[in-house]
Amino acid sequence: MAEDFDSAFILELSELSFGRFFRDLPIKYFDATLDGVEKIPSARAGAEGERPKSGVLLVGNHAMFGLDGYVLGSLVMRETKRVPRFLAERNLWKIPGLGPAITSVGALPGEPKRAIELLEQGELVIVYPGGVDDSFKTSEERYRLKWGARAGFARVAMRARVPIVPVLGEGIDEMYAIKSREKNIGRWLFGSDRYDLPFARGLFGTFLPRRVKLAFHLLDAIDTSGDPDRPEDLERVRAATYEALESRLRLLRERTKT
Repeated sequence: MAEDFDSAFILELSELSFGRFFRDLPIKYFDATLDGVEKIPSARAGAEGERPKSGVLLVGNHAMFGLDGYVLGSLVMRETKRVPRFLAERNLWKIPGLGPAITSVGALPGEPKRAIELLEQGELVIVYPGGVDDSFKTSEERYRLKWGARAGFARVAMRARVPIVPVLGEGIDEMYAIKSREKNIGRWLFGSDRYDLPFARGLFGTFLPRRVKLAFHLLDAIDTSGDPDRPEDLERVRAATYEALESRLRLLRERTKT
């Protein structure tokens, strides 16, 4: 699958007036903030075209339509001058016209080999282990991680020898009210009830997201040392990442109980 993405060009574009407009639009719409940004090494000064020196894997909770990723990416780019890459649901590239569009903004299919290559090259990569399961939650399930036993993200970080920085997205599950999911289109398209599309109601009952405040919190880095082929080491990294987010999400669930 061809990759058509030039991070240096995207970064340069984002500093032009119209580029800043599109970069900052979701930030202003949601009054979004990012704290703990010092945990992401900024791009280093140097020769033109020099890559950032430190790869980092950001791992977070996810929300409807992936809009939270767009906001987080904009914040990270503005604050660190680094262009993050996103590991996305591979089935998205099966939808005509969608693959090239999301590739152009930094997404790539969730393939471990390519993710490891990017991290080893010093890139910043964002992944949502819950994928569509996290993204298609109903409102009753808000702020719950639906990762199952998935540990691929931990194996990727361990093989690339980069830290994992957990990212807590606050407010992201309140952009839409989701009471139920349909049981035909998603299954027809992708062959699984995992893809049952949510009946999402946003601003004034439309698909536009509600203008809730979003806050992203970068938590302490997870040590990824160890052997990725050793189950005990892999589980230690997976569980540490999960618990770092889950301990904060419990508080959000209590706060948003209705």
